[in-house]
Amino acid sequence: MIGLITTIVIVIVIAFFTGFNLDNRCDVNLLFHTFRNVPVFVTILISFVAGIIVALPFSFGRGKKATAKKIAKMKAKTEQDIMSKINAETKQSDTAPAGKK
Repeated sequence: MIGLITTIVIVIVIAFFTGFNLDNRCDVNLLFHTFRNVPVFVTILISFVAGIIVALPFSFGRGKKATAKKIAKMKAKTEQDIMSKINAETKQSDTAPAGKK
């Protein structure tokens, strides 16, 4: 529910920002071509999307490393628990009387 409300508020803020900046225009120079009279909000929106696209591959790599560390830690703990149980059973059987083996 909170996520929905947050999304609605963000959309409203973006709509107001767009509405107030429709008359603000600028020139955008892309080395070989210049776009004239581009609305400022379009420039900001395209820059934001370009930033997301550039950052996206880095976010996928980070998640895999964290997951791999968690899995390695779980494996080590499981192996340690198994070895502890085996050692406890071995000690228990060594200390048991000869008739009960």
